[in-house]
Amino acid sequence: MARIRHIAITAEDPFVTAELMKQAFGLEEIGRGDSDLAREVYLTDGYINLAVVCWKRTAQNPNPYPEGYGLDHFGVQVDDLDAAEARVKDIGASLQPPPKVDLSKLDGRIFFEKKYVLAGVKFDLSSQGWPVTPE
Repeated sequence: MARIRHIAITAEDPFVTAELMKQAFGLEEIGRGDSDLAREVYLTDGYINLAVVCWKRTAQNPNPYPEGYGLDHFGVQVDDLDAAEARVKDIGASLQPPPKVDLSKLDGRIFFEKKYVLAGVKFDLSSQGWPVTPE
């Protein structure tokens, strides 16, 4: 059975936004990063994570948010990644285009395995899931 395990939002300042989310909802911070590519904070309620992310402007990605900030995607943890991929492809999902950045610069903070789009909605698939305790 698939389980929704995270929701990702984008924000101009993820550090400020995360603090507001912690104050408003009592979420716990479980990680954060500030690399050449992105600033991100990971929050949890103990079951579902909230990723607050802002890709930085780079030569390869000069305007990462042409449509503004807000809801970006959700992540689903599956028991069998191959079967889940086959199922979503069979009903019309397509792979998301690769990001315009070098993901190796995120210092290993990548928790998805496959990224898809179905009916215009972006989602991640992972068989390992996402951390729910502080790093």
